[in-house]
Order: sequence, then structure tokens, then C-alpha cells
Amino acid sequence: MKYRIYGKVVGSKYIGEVEASSEEEAIEKGWELDEACVCLCHQCSKECEDPEISDLIAEPEEDG
Repeated sequence: MKYRIYGKVVGSKYIGEVEASSEEEAIEKGWELDEACVCLCHQCSKECEDPEISDLIAEPEEDG
């Protein structure tokens, strides 16, 4: 019997900044940003199928 083997690719992408009163609200707003998608170059798109962002993480910005 032959098997096809696939690797799950994991990474992260900077989406942007939002103003929000809570982490949950920030994540909701993050999903609405145009950058909340994955775009691969022509060469990489031949190697990865169905790229998607499955979760967003919100981190408070440190006052500098």
C-alpha cells in the first residue's frame, strides 16, 4: 500500500494594529483587516495548498 505524506506548515504574520478595549475586541477587529489573509508567491503556492489564518493573537503594545 502506498501513502501520501503531507507536512503541516505553521508560521505567523503581522496583521496590523487596532484600537480596542479588550483582547477579544482587538481580535474581532483584526479579522476585519485586509491583511488577515495569506498570500503566497507563485513558487510557494505550488508547495502549499489552502493557506489560511486559523487564529489571531492580540498583544498589548508597550508604551515607548
